[in-house]
Amino acid sequence: MVSEPLDVAPRAPWLVRSTSPVQCILAFVAGAGLQHALDLPLAPEGIRPALHLTGTLLADAGLVLAVWAFALFARRRTTIIPAHTPARLILRGPFRWTRNPIYLAQVLAYVGLALMLDLPWALLLLPLPVLALQHAIIPFEETRLRACFGSEYEAYRAAVPRWL
Repeated sequence: MVSEPLDVAPRAPWLVRSTSPVQCILAFVAGAGLQHALDLPLAPEGIRPALHLTGTLLADAGLVLAVWAFALFARRRTTIIPAHTPARLILRGPFRWTRNPIYLAQVLAYVGLALMLDLPWALLLLPLPVLALQHAIIPFEETRLRACFGSEYEAYRAAVPRWL
């Protein structure tokens, strides 16, 4: 498995200070606005029920994944706020398969809601919050985790992928 480089400082500190849910919400609302203003064509009527069902399943999976991850944070009594210092490293539950289950849950819910609500513009804007996560927020968090947990975090980072 190839390991990503660990950044020393965030590339865009203003992105780190904002939260990833806010960035997703802003992109989603902008996509809804663009859909209303520019009316990107929707999928054909015959396909839309399947897309709505797929969207429902993805949004529900995102919700379940987020609740599961939040419950582990609460059980381990550590912070979910990226700017706060974590008390413990979580290695169980969905953290066995992805280092960022909450961000993965956000992306699943975003895609699911866009499909459910017929918002293709929102899907087209999804790369914006994902890029902010990938290049600013996650590297900032990884630097903090390495500083707090050292070799334990490095071993975890080498064994578990960032996304899936």
